Amino acid sequence: MSLNRDQENIIKNINGPILVIAGAGSGKTRVITYRIAHMIKEIGIDPSKILALTFTKKAAREMKERISKMISIDELEKITLGTFHSTFSRILRKESHWLGYNPNYTIYDQQDSENVIKKILKDINVDINKTPREIIREISECKNNLYSKSLIKKKKSDSFAKIYEIYTKRCFQSNALDFDDILLYTNHLFLNFPNILKKYQEKFQYILIDEYQDTNFAQNVIIKNLSSKNKNVFVVGDDAQSIYAFRGANIKNILNFHVDYSEAKIFRLEQNYRSTNHIVQASNNIISFNKNQITKKIWTKNENGEIIKIYSALSDKDEAEYIANYIFSVIKKNKSFQYKNIAILYRTNKQSYIIEYYLKKKNIPYKIYGSISFFKRKEIRHLLYYFRVIINPNDEESILYITNKIIKNKNTVKQLIKLSNKKNIYDVIKKIDNYEIFTKKTKEKLKKNFLEIEKFRIKSKILDAYTIAKHIVYFLLELEKNYHYTDFQYILRNIFYYTEEQKKLKKSEDNSLSGFVQYLYVEKDIDEFNNENYEDKVSLMTVHLSKGLEFSIVFITGLEENLFPSRSSISYQYKIEEERRLFYVALTRAQKIAILTYTKYRFLWGKKTKNIPSRFINELHKKFIHIENEKVKHISTLLENKKFLPENSGVIKKGIIVFHKNFGIGTVIKLENFNKIAIVNFMKVGKKRILLQLNKLIIYRK
Repeated sequence: MSLNRDQENIIKNINGPILVIAGAGSGKTRVITYRIAHMIKEIGIDPSKILALTFTKKAAREMKERISKMISIDELEKITLGTFHSTFSRILRKESHWLGYNPNYTIYDQQDSENVIKKILKDINVDINKTPREIIREISECKNNLYSKSLIKKKKSDSFAKIYEIYTKRCFQSNALDFDDILLYTNHLFLNFPNILKKYQEKFQYILIDEYQDTNFAQNVIIKNLSSKNKNVFVVGDDAQSIYAFRGANIKNILNFHVDYSEAKIFRLEQNYRSTNHIVQASNNIISFNKNQITKKIWTKNENGEIIKIYSALSDKDEAEYIANYIFSVIKKNKSFQYKNIAILYRTNKQSYIIEYYLKKKNIPYKIYGSISFFKRKEIRHLLYYFRVIINPNDEESILYITNKIIKNKNTVKQLIKLSNKKNIYDVIKKIDNYEIFTKKTKEKLKKNFLEIEKFRIKSKILDAYTIAKHIVYFLLELEKNYHYTDFQYILRNIFYYTEEQKKLKKSEDNSLSGFVQYLYVEKDIDEFNNENYEDKVSLMTVHLSKGLEFSIVFITGLEENLFPSRSSISYQYKIEEERRLFYVALTRAQKIAILTYTKYRFLWGKKTKNIPSRFINELHKKFIHIENEKVKHISTLLENKKFLPENSGVIKKGIIVFHKNFGIGTVIKLENFNKIAIVNFMKVGKKRILLQLNKLIIYRK
């Protein structure tokens, strides 16, 4: 694919703030990589002055691979290219002393943070009716939005503010940051130390950002500060694919780019190279229902292709069986077709179980992505805690986990914690012979274990990550007889690849154990789609995980009200718009064929529910769809077929589909005031209160 006129124009505009609205499948990665190569080869910009930021290591790796074909290895290594968190974590390690941290700090994951909160709730008496997970979610919100102490008290509560303060202190004592701290402390660094900000402004004179719609407030502030001197900030994104509000992403960053950067030039990439014309036009049709968006019209030169199939299933079993039969038929008809070109997408992981069952019945190979967290496997967590203590002996969470495993006595652990109030737990254990409250057996166990840790600490300073990791694995296998070497093969393989990759670099950043652990905890998306030659299996995943991927055939399942869109979004127009963007993302993953399914009955969350079709199905124009079975008629055809009849208010019932001359099609969700007022959730305008005596609703007659 050569560059089109729009892409060429974007590449040649180098200076000043630039926003590129890049529709799905429009070649945005190509534009970024060609632009970087053009800056270096044609303009003569020093590659060390370029900062390129992505949101996943897969995207960073793909970008690096493409650029490597256009510039020299020396030039490529000078570019700072990586995810937001990995890039700024490296900066923090270099500058951590300004903030009072040691550069060997630990990065706590979700489980670590929850454990700290549990301990805080036990230690202090606060009136807060929230789970540790809910508290961590709110702490994350505060950090992503850079709330001050006073604002935290104002927006939350005094109790929450107290927990937040203690949590921050305990992380500091453990020389630990959580994932959100990386951005929070980068902001602190730039705000409180102007000399450091100036240093990085001079270093990063040209900033490029992929997937700008996914940035949160903290990321946006970092970029504004870094680019405030040179103004050369180039961002690419698609507001129609902003689907991470639950992680803190703020769609306003891309919608208001021209406000933040008044001199900004705005370009559009509207030609789709991925999908058939029917899929592209149907996607345009769907996203047009969102009010909060940047106007664009995606188009393609690709063939029309097959129109979108809709299957109305009686139950989730019927839905799963239909999908399995369809895949079986496709493979049988075309022996050269590969399973890995097929994806089954769903709104929630719970939907996968029944689909798996019917795929197995047909002997269809599949892989589920994102269902079991790599970090939650007990043997992996155990190993990683050893890694962390070896790197950072102040890491209280890791020390407590290891100690619990060794001595299995809660009272002993409590005594250790009590003694460590004024000291580090690691220091207490090193001097365990000085404390008469512990038994000889306990002392021997702790001394033996932590002597090995001390040996590993010394070795870790001279051995690469893979070599030291193997030593630690063998030690752990001796310690825990129920573990097997095969349990650790996967992580050892990743450590080996990491170490080899670092060795290839002429200016190796860090092939140490510390470097790998930082890489692992910062990147997080460990080897899901990292292997381009992944096995020939059907892919099962949530729609959120599918972003950035493409498949020949895509099933979008569970398109029912209260599932997709989700129950929690139904009452809020802005949440419905994000759900619609999520459906848009799902639909635009398909290259050739898109199949939508929904069920009349579904067993989910422990009960059988009766469903109505998702509004997203109803919003699709009839010219883009084909009903696979005769169990349902598409709502867009109902008026033409006279399936709507005028009725009086006496027969309006909860759950029925109605039509209003001003608001369009909607579903009655509630009746009030002795059935005189209907609360109707309209597809286009959201919830409205309808006084039935004054407003005539047209009812769908089933």
